[in-house]
Amino acid sequence: MTIYEVKTSITTASGSVTTTSLRILGGICRYVLVRANTSTTVFRVNLQDEDSVRLMDWGFHTGELVDANISIPLAGVHRLQLTNASPDDTFTIRLRVEE
Repeated sequence: MTIYEVKTSITTASGSVTTTSLRILGGICRYVLVRANTSTTVFRVNLQDEDSVRLMDWGFHTGELVDANISIPLAGVHRLQLTNASPDDTFTIRLRVEE
């Protein structure tokens, strides 16, 4: 089994930021982690394909989002977008895809 991982740290500006994956040849997204530096930061998260179609919308979270119970087929370039972050913060991102 091969695991493709997006691993980054990003900082919101005016409440939003986007990180983009490299091209994924094909696989199943199995794990998403978005963790703010500050445990009281509120934010929204969604996953989009290369055509900006929302594949998943996790809604509002405070401090951290962990989803290890997903099974979303992915192929191509994908974006993990954070919006409505209050206050602006630095986030740790982990996205794991099983190929």
